[in-house]
Amino acid sequence: MRRLAALLACAAACTGDPSAPHLARGNVLVNNGKREEAAAEYREAARLAPKSSLPLERLGDVLYDLRRKEEALAAYREAAARDAGAFTARIGSARVLTEQGKLEDARAELTLALQRQPTNLYLLLSRGNLYQRSGDSKAALRDYETAVHLDSHNVPALFQYGGALLEDRQVDEAGRTFDRLVEVAPDAPEGWYGRARWSARRGDGGGAARALAAANQRVEAAARHRLAEQGIKGEALDRAAAEAVRTSREQMEAEPAFAPFAGDPGFRRAAGFAVR
Repeated sequence: MRRLAALLACAAACTGDPSAPHLARGNVLVNNGKREEAAAEYREAARLAPKSSLPLERLGDVLYDLRRKEEALAAYREAAARDAGAFTARIGSARVLTEQGKLEDARAELTLALQRQPTNLYLLLSRGNLYQRSGDSKAALRDYETAVHLDSHNVPALFQYGGALLEDRQVDEAGRTFDRLVEVAPDAPEGWYGRARWSARRGDGGGAARALAAANQRVEAAARHRLAEQGIKGEALDRAAAEAVRTSREQMEAEPAFAPFAGDPGFRRAAGFAVR
């Protein structure tokens, strides 16, 4: 701890920023699961750096993790008031507002962030998702299409775009989009799952089952890779991956597009689902 304190003091001296050691201590406390103590450090950092949005963004994240969501929203909004370009604060506000069912307000936050960062894929996909949840499929499609044009190799963008095309009854274009996704990311389950939905939409139960089997075969490896990138290891990784796989397969099985085939034992076996 003495060594850590010395390092923090050095950081403050080197930057000339009196809030720096409080930010650093807050980060260490978060990494050790001590979020209440971290919140106090971030509050002090925000007091000492009244023009900086960063301490308030970190405070909002900690308060959100503590399920103190109204306080988190207040912190995010204060951060955005300090810096109109603080897109992390806008994302945090949108997350809280979405959970409160205030989808229009959440979209407004993301729209403000996009004015400063119009090529940010995360913002575009997030706003597209909110449009979709609100029933505005055309607006969602525009955001997904923009994201794909910005990065034609991005897996989430291609997957969301293909799904929106299916909903918009642009079935052939959806098929080409899912084919593109399989081409650029053959080990990702999303492209195969998209192909399964596309086949089902065309009434091709056999094609849907084969594509679902391919998606099922890739779910576990994709889940473990994603979780490992987050720093999860050992038994915790095994547990988290098992839960992610279970959830993914349940969602695939519950997809309404497969309802016409769901009672067919042959379809279920071919798709990798348990036979009822």
